[in-house]
Amino acid sequence: MKTPLHFLLVPIILVTGCIPASSRDHQAGPVKQQVARRPRPEAPVLKRLKNGHYKVIKPWTVTIGRQTWQIPAGYSSNGITAPARIKAALGDGVGHRETWAAVFHDWLFTQKGVSRKQADRMFRDLLVGYGV
Repeated sequence: MKTPLHFLLVPIILVTGCIPASSRDHQAGPVKQQVARRPRPEAPVLKRLKNGHYKVIKPWTVTIGRQTWQIPAGYSSNGITAPARIKAALGDGVGHRETWAAVFHDWLFTQKGVSRKQADRMFRDLLVGYGV
């Protein structure tokens, strides 16, 4: 019974790829890597209303990439649109970054020329910016 060549080559490639050719190929000591840190986006000042919605109390500036958005004081949103159990699990409230991103996402829909796809992408970017 003949064994196909590729069944033999895969383990050989994996093993030889994991073994250094010589000690000269490796640097002594740990390698330091610079990671560019972006500042966290500004946190909004929100108030939770009796109906569960959120109101922007102070003008809020959000910068994503090269775009800067100004959300005016007085804008209100329902925040995270999900059943109560899911909202609670995600972290729904004025102090939660997920809520901040959801309010911004809702506000984007009020802006002319912003598509659903763009709003969703910026929502994701803001969540990443907030470290969620």
